[in-house]
Amino acid sequence: MADTLWASEDEDVWESHLDAIEQRMKASGKTTKYGSLKALHKKWTNLQGRSELSKEDLVLVVGYKLTRGKMRPLMRFAEAMHDNEVRKASKAAIAAIPDARKACDALTALTGIGVATASVCLAAVDDRLPVMSDEALEAVLGEPEHAKKYDLDSYQRLLEACSAKAKKLGGLWTPRAVEEALFSASLEQPAAKRKRGD
Repeated sequence: MADTLWASEDEDVWESHLDAIEQRMKASGKTTKYGSLKALHKKWTNLQGRSELSKEDLVLVVGYKLTRGKMRPLMRFAEAMHDNEVRKASKAAIAAIPDARKACDALTALTGIGVATASVCLAAVDDRLPVMSDEALEAVLGEPEHAKKYDLDSYQRLLEACSAKAKKLGGLWTPRAVEEALFSASLEQPAAKRKRGD
């Protein structure tokens, strides 16, 4: 579904997917020990505009990332960090935006934080940067399902592509909104599945 959306340049189609994101998150029923996808998404969006992140914020971001994607042993790193180190690194990262490379470098200096997790932190506070999600890497960059690269070069390419798409769509579209619409599209259930109640 996300790759079909990516091929479209119809703003109404994109908007319908973005508008449906919370409803689809709720319908997915996706919940982990960190909370429901819908509730975590709401808390994550409330970080927009912050000049730094606390350790508590980082734990929220990691919980959202793991609930949204695949479970990985990342939380132990976030929980082991000191609040001051998180604040210092995140403040430097946020100050570096829109330079995604510098911003990611500041965050990936923290133990256990890779480029993909850094992108979730950065997109939380600034909508000029997208989340480096599996759905976006596959739809936008055409990366294979089981051989994706979560490196800075891939993130830079994703950012450039999402920025170009946002510009084409016009209006209030941002790179973050473009990626969120793609994620929403990936959550959309085909009508046949919905009928069966799957």
